[in-house]
Amino acid sequence: MLAQHRDSLNSLSSAATTALRDAAAALQQVDPESIRMVDGRIDIEAVGRLEAPFSDLDDAIISLQGVVEGAKSQWLASRMQHELDELTDDLAKNRVRADNALLAVQLAPRMLGANGQRRYFIAFTTPAEARGLGGFMGNWAEITITDGQISMTAFGRSGDLNQGSPTDRKLTGLDQLVEHWGRFGFANGEGGAADEEVWSNITMAPDFPTTAQAIQQLYPQSGGRPIDGVFLMDSHAIAALLGFTGPIDVTGVAQPLTEANAAEFIERDQYLVASGGERVDLLDTIARTVVDRLLNTSLPPPADVAREFAPLAAEGRFMAWSADDEEQSLLTRVKMDGAFPQLSGADGVAVTIDNAGGNKVDAYLEMSVDYLITARDQSGARSATVTITLTNSAPSAGLPPYVISNSVGLPEGTNHMWLSVYTALPMAGATIDDEATGMQTSRVFDWNVATRFVDVPPGTTVVVTLALQGSIDDDSAPVVRRVQPLANT
Repeated sequence: MLAQHRDSLNSLSSAATTALRDAAAALQQVDPESIRMVDGRIDIEAVGRLEAPFSDLDDAIISLQGVVEGAKSQWLASRMQHELDELTDDLAKNRVRADNALLAVQLAPRMLGANGQRRYFIAFTTPAEARGLGGFMGNWAEITITDGQISMTAFGRSGDLNQGSPTDRKLTGLDQLVEHWGRFGFANGEGGAADEEVWSNITMAPDFPTTAQAIQQLYPQSGGRPIDGVFLMDSHAIAALLGFTGPIDVTGVAQPLTEANAAEFIERDQYLVASGGERVDLLDTIARTVVDRLLNTSLPPPADVAREFAPLAAEGRFMAWSADDEEQSLLTRVKMDGAFPQLSGADGVAVTIDNAGGNKVDAYLEMSVDYLITARDQSGARSATVTITLTNSAPSAGLPPYVISNSVGLPEGTNHMWLSVYTALPMAGATIDDEATGMQTSRVFDWNVATRFVDVPPGTTVVVTLALQGSIDDDSAPVVRRVQPLANT
């Protein structure tokens, strides 16, 4: 038994020394400073030079994984076996990171226009007016990249795109979007033609690849040019960019906007400063200034940027999509794709809301979701309840009408929403504040979805409960997820 431990340690230490030396040598060739964005330009040749060291690093990790597996034996003490298992897990995680890094440096040059000009659309959203993907798209920008040089080639508001060729736009290949959200501008009953308000609701579908493909199709039909990809950034992502660019001064705003206060200002405070056309100009100024400043400064090394934006991507506040399948695969691997979760036979629940009152009261809405399995058996049959608690802290007076009034004649401050509850199990019944109610049911993204309009008066709480009953294939724990990141929760 002692010999088994001695042999394992000897083989592990000897081979691991070689593998770690190779890994260290590879990392010494990586210069993060060489691939920073400086004045809107990234050195494509410097990015390309990273492929060899990242490939060597990947090989070293693979070699070390083999060594660890070879050191394992049924004769080892449980403590040593446990340590080797933990090391195996750590290596597996770092192998994924190394693979992603290698794929990124292989694809980055063409994404940065090395093989021809690339053009990307950026949607700036605010959760103050909720949409299923997070928030209303107020502003947008078009970014063009040529051989690593990045420039902003167009900028505007959603209204500008609504006015572009409103009678000639059509979506193809997005059947679920047209069937489920068609009445909100994506189809007007004339062969799938999008109407003049489609850009106001472009972010209703909670699946970013679907939304991005709709943007890719509609943008050239709305006065824009063909695009190769789409990015989405909400108010918190814009605030994070201010951490790199520094504070900005905005006319009419007493304090400079910083990383700490920009999100709160965009979601709430801006409506107290200006209204109407002045407020629109204010939003334009913030978004345009941030992009201009970003393209005329030096960003930190990519790893620092990634650490700042990874949590935002996890919350659905920063997403990316590419029309190229390989590039999209990379975005999916690094969890930037914003795709609606796949059940794959498991149980789960997700909830989104869409503002249906044409106001900005969603910044005052708090939502909690509770899921309870009330009965289950080994065959996969389940009974469950999902409870959505909606609390509206918006005032009934004291804020501009643009914020608290609505387009459906309800008292000021009322949150009039289109509630969507996605579940693995079919709905058997529903209540609102313990009173039986009906909900429209259908299927989208391979989920059951129940929808209806719900009103939450100012200063009140409304509880929506769904009873679920059905069978699933995977009896593991359910996925409980609120897809939509609201402004203040």
